[in-house]
Amino acid sequence: MSEDFTQKLPKSGNEEILTALKELDARVIRIDNRLDGLEKKVDGVEKKVESVEQKVDERLHDTRPIWHRVVADIAQLQAGQQRLEEGQLSMRAELSNVARDHIVINDSIRKMQLDFHTIGDRLCRLELNRNQPNSQT
Repeated sequence: MSEDFTQKLPKSGNEEILTALKELDARVIRIDNRLDGLEKKVDGVEKKVESVEQKVDERLHDTRPIWHRVVADIAQLQAGQQRLEEGQLSMRAELSNVARDHIVINDSIRKMQLDFHTIGDRLCRLELNRNQPNSQT
């Protein structure tokens, strides 16, 4: 049952109404064509996004072992750095002990040198006293 709605329209201005309807129909067709074009573009964009997502997933799968190794290497480097820092602290403490021992050794050497000088002076005096002519004889 197809009704002709144009028959129900008033008789005056039928041509104007028909023209308006034809123009409206043409507009709807143009809008429909534009929507079809947009739909095709959206489909193309969706395909491209899916392709990019697939490539990203493949690359992530390829690089995941590399990243695991990098993280493990970084952890080893951090552990090594901590051991080095601890070693430096113990070396500084040992260096402080060595410096203190060095001061003690230097003081001992100075005392020995002073003793040698004192002994040398005493020997010189003794030799001088021995070599002097005895005035009482």
